[in-house]
Amino acid sequence: MNRIRRGFTLIELLVVIAIIAVLIALLLPAVQAAREAARRSQCTNNLKQIGLALHNYESSQGGFPWNQACGVRFPTISPPAPTGYAGSPVYGFGALALMLPYMEQQAISNSLNFSFGLAFGGDSNNPPPLDQVQFTGITSTIATFICPSDGKGVGRNNYMASNGTNYDWHSRASGAGVFGRPDGDNGLIAGTNYQGKISAITDGTSNTIAFAERSRGDGDRNLRSPSDIFTPVSITGFPNYVLQIPADQAYLTGTAIPTCMSTVASAPTSSWNFSGYLWASGNYNQSTFNFVLPPNSKTPDCSPWGGYAAGYGFMTPRSYHSGGVQVCLADGSVRFIKDSIAPVTWYALGTRGGNEVVSSDSF
Repeated sequence: MNRIRRGFTLIELLVVIAIIAVLIALLLPAVQAAREAARRSQCTNNLKQIGLALHNYESSQGGFPWNQACGVRFPTISPPAPTGYAGSPVYGFGALALMLPYMEQQAISNSLNFSFGLAFGGDSNNPPPLDQVQFTGITSTIATFICPSDGKGVGRNNYMASNGTNYDWHSRASGAGVFGRPDGDNGLIAGTNYQGKISAITDGTSNTIAFAERSRGDGDRNLRSPSDIFTPVSITGFPNYVLQIPADQAYLTGTAIPTCMSTVASAPTSSWNFSGYLWASGNYNQSTFNFVLPPNSKTPDCSPWGGYAAGYGFMTPRSYHSGGVQVCLADGSVRFIKDSIAPVTWYALGTRGGNEVVSSDSF
């Protein structure tokens, strides 16, 4: 007598497939969360290495590095720099470049010629030029400067040095952050620049941010990304250009942010898509940020500086971590700052000597 073998029915197969799909749907977020935790841990370690190098530099040099140190001569740039711009900060090296010997990157540091500036420019369609004098060094990829959570960027840097609560690139005493800029730059206000020192951080090194994350540009002006900067936007009416001053805060909320939002809403494409392209450059959006807007602000970054957004504007810390950004404080420790941080607390963490009282549970 032949026995009839039964296989799975179509309904049974569909039920099994549905169960497997549900299990995958339940497990996938957990796997992704575990991967992001590992990436975030690596990002934390990167900032710790930068913080350690910062203090090694300070111990050796007697002060923190400049956030936009100027070269003695013009870089080789085409077209040539305008008359009067010799030593202009737009061609200056940044803090990360100066710290290379203290990060076991002496070979790359040796390949840079600090007697010359660093060519910087570009436009809405093109990245900054790769200066031929500095080519070998600036095209080097340093793993410590890249956050693994940012897989969309085309540049080489995710970590920016603080310029305090200054809206533009000057280093005013009332908005001063950890770092400074040398006197003698073209167009700077005499007597307002300084080399940052630990003794000048009267708010305490554990209450003052030195470095923060900023997502890299994607190089595509047709793709909206967090680090896109919209230019030019006419937002230069700040009375003092220091954001914690009430009059400047009123202009920010009443005029600058609405103007920025209106421009972005009407713009078919973004303007500058190369944030973090050159870790060696001291310019805003390359290795320097400011505290105008809180982390991951819903307000996009805007700048009145046409073309490449280097000198003025919203240069906001941004990350692909959920809920905030990681920062390195002036004492070398690393903290996670929530997007929901109060602006007054954010500004307090940005300045070195504002005499604000910041409790550890407020950020």
